[in-house]
Amino acid sequence: MTTSPSLRKAENAQGLIDFLSETKKESQYELQEIKFADQSAWSLRDGIISHQSNGFFQVIGLENQDDPTDQKLMLYQPQSALTGLIFCKTGNTIFVLLQARVEPGNTGVIQYGPTIQSTPANYLKLHGGKATAYVEYFTSYIPGCHLITHSMQHDLGGKYYQKSKTHHYLEVKELIETQENMIWASIPAIKNLLQEDNILNADLRSLLAVFDWDNYWWQSKKYIAIYTLPAADHYPLSTYKMTPLDKLKDWEITDKGIESKNGQSTGLGFYKFSATNREVSSWTQPLFQVAGQGIVQLIYKKVDDLIFFLVSLDWEVGISTQQVLYPSYYFSPENSSLSSPHQDGQLIAEIIQCDEGGRFYQNETVYQLIENSNILPNENQFWLISDNLSYCLNQSNICSFQLRCASSIALPLIHPISFME
Repeated sequence: MTTSPSLRKAENAQGLIDFLSETKKESQYELQEIKFADQSAWSLRDGIISHQSNGFFQVIGLENQDDPTDQKLMLYQPQSALTGLIFCKTGNTIFVLLQARVEPGNTGVIQYGPTIQSTPANYLKLHGGKATAYVEYFTSYIPGCHLITHSMQHDLGGKYYQKSKTHHYLEVKELIETQENMIWASIPAIKNLLQEDNILNADLRSLLAVFDWDNYWWQSKKYIAIYTLPAADHYPLSTYKMTPLDKLKDWEITDKGIESKNGQSTGLGFYKFSATNREVSSWTQPLFQVAGQGIVQLIYKKVDDLIFFLVSLDWEVGISTQQVLYPSYYFSPENSSLSSPHQDGQLIAEIIQCDEGGRFYQNETVYQLIENSNILPNENQFWLISDNLSYCLNQSNICSFQLRCASSIALPLIHPISFME
């Protein structure tokens, strides 16, 4: 790791790991689970749990109007989150500006996030704290910086109700100074952490998967047939309506938060968190709790010199479009599947990744990359050539969060020039 008073840079994975460890130590973080009544920033009103500023997010109930027994506990955040990366190419090396980010719900407390990962409530400083680093690069014109591309992407449809986030990609002509918790990371350094547990957070993985690395940086020619999602034979979105939390039959509001009464996998707890290197030094908030791990599998096959990925068409309660592309298989405790994970094929890579630590408490998913040429797709699955998967990832609201995160561990297959050995 290279360090100067105003510029911090890591050209290998060990440099990134060292900086993550240093930042965690300097944060002097403390995390404590508390009772609902032991804080005043969040309250139950109008049937939901919300912050006193009316910002950040709300905790809501959902009910299926066609089946009143089908109810959900979910998060509602209608303001689109701003996530983005700043790049700089020096010689033949591409650097990405990353943030070592402490969050109360992170497994291991600290993980690398993108340059910016912020809701409007944060970058508009409703918390009354420090400004979000580099927000001006993403919200206004800065000389020497230009926007490469941006897209709108679905968030987790089993946990959020109709939440989306923007993915922005900027390029600067020269490495800009690194503020607190920030470091320039080379692509080789990032590549060597793609298959490590809980080092690169879920939002960073999504941003890495969506960007068209080989095409932008190296102008590689791609075999692309323009793909659009087929029309769905159903449109279930309108069947779910918000319902007051106290009307949920399988959950109850307690002094701890929200607890399951009938074996539901989801709940809500309240936490007090402090860290010296965040926008505010201390705060309290609810965190969504999910019992058990999820599992996501992305299967691929090689045909001559081409690589194909098996993707699925599906829909979740919180998705605002009719259907989107999912991995070959996915299961999450709050959105259970009747099918079983695939047992055949060669396991190429496996990681454990928790969901965003500012909303979820150590909610982990096992992601697997599997090579299997013999599997037969079901009626909702089909094979996509790697260049077409890259194209779909680049588009707005076509690929699910699960597919984007799974694709991050397959980046050496999808973008072999940028992520080669």
